[in-house]
Amino acid sequence: MLAAHKQLLALLTLVASSTFTYAQNQPPRPADPRGTAPTAQERRADVMGRVTTVSPDGRTITITAPPPRPAGDQPAARPEPATVTLSDRTQLLFFGVAEGEAKPAPGQMAMVWLEDGSKDQAARVRLMKREGEDRPDVQGRVLAVSPDARTITIETRGDASDKPTGKIDLHIAPYTQSLYYGVDKDAARPTPDYQVVAWLEKGSRDVPTRIRFMKNDGRDLPSAPLPPR
Repeated sequence: MLAAHKQLLALLTLVASSTFTYAQNQPPRPADPRGTAPTAQERRADVMGRVTTVSPDGRTITITAPPPRPAGDQPAARPEPATVTLSDRTQLLFFGVAEGEAKPAPGQMAMVWLEDGSKDQAARVRLMKREGEDRPDVQGRVLAVSPDARTITIETRGDASDKPTGKIDLHIAPYTQSLYYGVDKDAARPTPDYQVVAWLEKGSRDVPTRIRFMKNDGRDLPSAPLPPR
C-alpha cells in the first residue's frame, strides 16, 4: 500500500512537469522555406528553467536553467541564471496556480520568449507551478462513495507507513479539480479501493481543491523522484 502511495505521488510529479520537459527537449523549428522567420509561437522558448528570485515590484525575474550533462569525465557545469524583464507588453500565462497565486513566484517553472532583438525583455512568459511541490494534505484509500459522488470516505495513511491512521470524509465542491490515473474506460469516477491524494482548500478540513485518484491494481507506473518535504 505504501508503494502505491509513493507511485501516485511520483506520477503526479512526472505528469505535472511533462509539459515543461517536453518543450525543453524540442529542437527549434526550422524557418519557413519561403524565407519567412518563424513566429514566437513556432520557435523554442529563449529561456527555460526554474524561477529563483522575483523583484519586489514583480518586473524582474531570475531564472536558473538546469546545467547540461557533463561529457565524459568533465566536471558538472554550474547552472547559469538569466535575468528577464517584464513589461506591460509582456503576455503572461499561469498554469497550476491557485486562486490569488497568478503572479511570478520562486519555484515556478518558466518558459520565456524574448522580444525580437532583445536579450532580456520578455514578450511572452509561461509560468507553471509544479504539482507535487506541495505535499498533499490527505492520502489513502477510498472506502465509500456517496450516491451523488460528492462525499468520499478515505482511509488515511501516513507518509512513512502503510498502516491506516484514521478516516475522513472529503466533500467534493463544484470547483474541486479531480484527475484520474490508470483507470479503465468509463471508470473516471470516485470508486472504492482507488488510491487518493488530495490538497485541501486553505482553512478547510474536508474540502479539497485538488484530488487525484489512481486505480490500485498493481500496474507498473512511471517512476519519478518524490518532491522534497
